[in-house]
Amino acid sequence: MAKTKPGQAKTAVAQARDSLSEQYALQLFEDTIGRKGRSATIADAESDLTFPKNNVFVDVSGIGLLARRGLNVMNYLAGDAPVEQLDFDCDVDLFKFLINYASRNQKHLKDALREAQKTSIVVERDRPENAPGNPEFVSIPLVGMVGIANGRVFFRFDPTIRKLHKDPRGYTLLSLRMTSNFKSVFAHSLYEKLKSVAYRGSPTEWLTVEAARVWVGAQDSKFMDEFKMFRQRALSVAIEQINELSDLHVEYETRNVPGSKKVSHIRFVFRVQEGEMTQSMRLTEVRKTIYDTLRGEFGVGAIDLQAITMNAEKFTPERIQAAIDFVRHRMTTGRGKKVQFPGRLFMKALQEGWTVPTAEVQDAQPAAARRKPAVATQVASASVVEEPNPLAEALRQEFVRDGEQGFKLYLASDAEKRREQLASFARTAHFRVLCSQLQLDKKSFSEETLHSNERLRHAFGKHVLNARKKAARKGQDTSQVEMVLS
Repeated sequence: MAKTKPGQAKTAVAQARDSLSEQYALQLFEDTIGRKGRSATIADAESDLTFPKNNVFVDVSGIGLLARRGLNVMNYLAGDAPVEQLDFDCDVDLFKFLINYASRNQKHLKDALREAQKTSIVVERDRPENAPGNPEFVSIPLVGMVGIANGRVFFRFDPTIRKLHKDPRGYTLLSLRMTSNFKSVFAHSLYEKLKSVAYRGSPTEWLTVEAARVWVGAQDSKFMDEFKMFRQRALSVAIEQINELSDLHVEYETRNVPGSKKVSHIRFVFRVQEGEMTQSMRLTEVRKTIYDTLRGEFGVGAIDLQAITMNAEKFTPERIQAAIDFVRHRMTTGRGKKVQFPGRLFMKALQEGWTVPTAEVQDAQPAAARRKPAVATQVASASVVEEPNPLAEALRQEFVRDGEQGFKLYLASDAEKRREQLASFARTAHFRVLCSQLQLDKKSFSEETLHSNERLRHAFGKHVLNARKKAARKGQDTSQVEMVLS
């Protein structure tokens, strides 16, 4: 193996730490931990991280659930790095967050990394015709060196694996939040395989039972040789979890051996759906949009927002949207009368169940056409026209905005309060992650460090703002209502 010069090694580490993938992951980590606490994982996140996975890696099976999650996270972190870069490292807290591992016991994490290290892909090549000898083959480990030291996870890839990471042919776009949330290795394996063949349409081709076991990741379990056991212990479990959580709804059909009741072939029938994880993401965006409209556009007060929250059964999202449309319609077609207090009009419309009269819609069609469509429509259309990674970009902008706001609150505090806020931030996992990434000395952390480092300042400001919101919950102010609605 070629030696790496010290300067090249430092450059490689810096590239890994400054990669867009890790920046997006860190922002999601900080936002989720700030909302949910230290035990939160990517399953609790309100945004997602997606990555392209080469189909050669999708076909790999025979490994445990945590090892599969770990390999996906490694692929994600290496995704946008130069193909020449082989060595990577990641803060252990961030890594555990991304693989949905909330335990403080690192033994299982170490075992999973070693299991991932033992996994390989095999490439076989037949010898020329009439040539003596067995077929040639090469086995390449999916990940080479792995380790945990100084609060970081280290891993290295073979150059061939890095080329497959960057190969634009034959890949599947996967959700890190989705794949890390499966509790069964069978669901994880089958979901990724179905996503990789989804472009061919439904149903899949007829598979032998042996091939179906490979798709589900159960080929190494001898006790599942009988179809009845395979169906009970693996197939049904996988399909149940996929249908409950994912963006696919899956069923299967069987074909028997002619003249027998023995199942010989299986094929999967699937369609796009909104599972629990997909619904939670969409509802979060809709609620945020509704809150921004009520609080920002209409100026609805905290007491009214709290009343809406406490009467969620009566004031459904559909009824809220109807009232929003009514107020916007009145503001657009007021015929000389300006709506001075849209918040009051909204609450009246909501309580009385007012909707836009169809007769007025026909008269005001040109004006109404200029208005934005309903919230659900906005969210749906946004996914079509936005650039790649829109959620990640929105998360970054929100993080910067909140960070600056929180830092202003810090500067406005007295000296004792400032010392408390600095000490509080220095005890968080966010602080340790950033210091490791930015190669900062944790012991020398001070206010001067915040002024000279923008990323650290934004993270600290976000911490201050979150602490202010948590303290204000007891008073049931606007921040409390925002947390409930969002």
